[in-house]
Amino acid sequence: MSLVEKHERFIRSLHLRGPMLASETLERLPRATFYDLVRRKYLAIIPTVLGKAVVVGPRGRVEILSMTRFYRPRATAVADAVLLRRAIRIAEREGWRFQGRNPRGRIAFMRRNGERLMLIASLRAYSTRSLRSTLKRMGWYSRSKQGEAEWVRVYHPYPKRFDRMEREGGVEVRPVSEILPPDAGAED
Repeated sequence: MSLVEKHERFIRSLHLRGPMLASETLERLPRATFYDLVRRKYLAIIPTVLGKAVVVGPRGRVEILSMTRFYRPRATAVADAVLLRRAIRIAEREGWRFQGRNPRGRIAFMRRNGERLMLIASLRAYSTRSLRSTLKRMGWYSRSKQGEAEWVRVYHPYPKRFDRMEREGGVEVRPVSEILPPDAGAED
C-alpha cells in the first residue's frame, strides 16, 4: 500500500470536515509522513491568524477527490473552517452525528435522535443582519414557522449581539473562545 493510499481517509476527512491546524495534524500523522504529503502536494499549509492550517493540496484534490485543480483558499476562510471543525468535535461529544457541510463549507449540519443542528463558527464576526440573511437564504425562518427548523448554534466573538435572536428561539450563541485553539496564532 502506497503512502497516499494509506492516508487517503485522512485527506478525505480534511475535505469533508474541514482543515485543521498543523499541530493537530502532527498528532495524527508522523512528522516525516506529514511533510512528505505536503512536499508531494497532497496537503497544503495555509498561514492563518490561528496558526498554520492544513488543507487538501492540488494533487490531493485531483487524484483523491477527483476535483478540479487547486486554488489557494483565503486565510480568513480557512481559519473559520478550522473553528467549524472544532465546533463539530464538540457537538459530536454531545451526541450529535456529523452529516456534512454546506457547499461553501461555512455551516455544518448535525443530527441526533431526529433533531437537526446547524453549526456556524466565525472569527470575522457575523453581524445579526448577515446571520439573519444566511438563515433566510437557507429557508430556516419558514421551517421555524412550521415547527420543522433545526437548531442553530453560532460561535461568535461577541455573543451578546445576538441576545434578541436567542430570545426569539431556536438560536444558541456561544463565545468563539470555547473553540479557539489553546495556542492560537503560535507558530509550529
